[in-house]
Amino acid sequence: MAYDPALDELSATTLFEIYPRVCQDNFFNDVAFLAYIRDHCLATFGGGSTMQQTFLYAPLNTNSYGIGAQFNLDKVQTIAGTRFDPKYYVSIYPEYMENIDVLNVGPNAVFSLLSINMANMMNSICADVAIAMSLHGQPAGTGIVGNRPYDINGWIEAINDGVTQGWDGSVFANYGGQARNGAVGSTLNSIPRYCGDPTTAAAATSPAGPITYSVLEEAYWDASVGRERPDLGVTTKRAFAYIKEKIQPLQRGELVTQQDAIWGVSGVKMNDAIIFPDDYFPSAAYGVNDPTLGNYKTGTFIVNATASSKSNLPVATAVATVGEVFLWLNTRKWQLRLSQSPRYQFGLWGFYPAQDSTKVVARTHAALNLVCTSPRHQKQLYGIGA
Repeated sequence: MAYDPALDELSATTLFEIYPRVCQDNFFNDVAFLAYIRDHCLATFGGGSTMQQTFLYAPLNTNSYGIGAQFNLDKVQTIAGTRFDPKYYVSIYPEYMENIDVLNVGPNAVFSLLSINMANMMNSICADVAIAMSLHGQPAGTGIVGNRPYDINGWIEAINDGVTQGWDGSVFANYGGQARNGAVGSTLNSIPRYCGDPTTAAAATSPAGPITYSVLEEAYWDASVGRERPDLGVTTKRAFAYIKEKIQPLQRGELVTQQDAIWGVSGVKMNDAIIFPDDYFPSAAYGVNDPTLGNYKTGTFIVNATASSKSNLPVATAVATVGEVFLWLNTRKWQLRLSQSPRYQFGLWGFYPAQDSTKVVARTHAALNLVCTSPRHQKQLYGIGA
């Protein structure tokens, strides 16, 4: 018996089933940190050549004196500032009109191709920005790993002291165009803390170390100034598990589950802060290493000779294992500067037709930057292991 070589009987007479009628997202993760910062720290950028923040970095001439003594009337500069440019992001969805007007329509269209890819476009740009929050926006240079001049100025730039390496092995001698450890002294400094083995010899590899209650507590108070204390702890899923596994059972009265009142994220409470995990946080275990989403991961780096003695890093030329990362943040000292233009607030620009085909292109844009107004109120921990 001869058969149609192109179509068998079953295919010619039976429809195939798609069940369930849901297009499952098996790629994107939850942008918890970005969502939290957007809800708590959003500050609209109303335009201008740059974003400037002003800070006090020195006292006026002040001293005790005896009767008849002459005062020092020299005028000293006590005020400086940091400046940041808006950084731009775009997600692009190209499509052919035949697909969305002729083929993917009517009762035979189980899913809307247009709806799925519009959601994908928004997820893509949010994931890209979420990852960039843990990276930097500076050109590659001395002590700086990677060349990312078009990215936002992520938290790793802010939470640094100009001499000590952060989780990616970079040192940021400047923040917002202002040189650290110069005229402004240490007012823009926060020393990253390594949680691995500090006794490792030169040229040897230092293993990651455990996250303990004492390390978390000391880091919390290191980031506290007077009544200003961290209100947020953000970390990786593995480090979050370590905190719950090793600390919570011993501190029932101190670490309890709490839900943020504004965004609704659940975490554990410690002192005046809530700690929660983020899927896109730099992690040795759960790092996002897809080349379409930044392609970053934690690994190891060689310790430099300038690291602060308070960093807990081993001696120069030792190899530090980055492991998991943890942050204490005072979110009152952070600003997510998002453009006032709706077109640059993760907004849809609509579909633009090509001139020589039926292709149309939709775009979502964002113009923003992440700014820390007081790095000393923040603390970075890394080198966290089992």
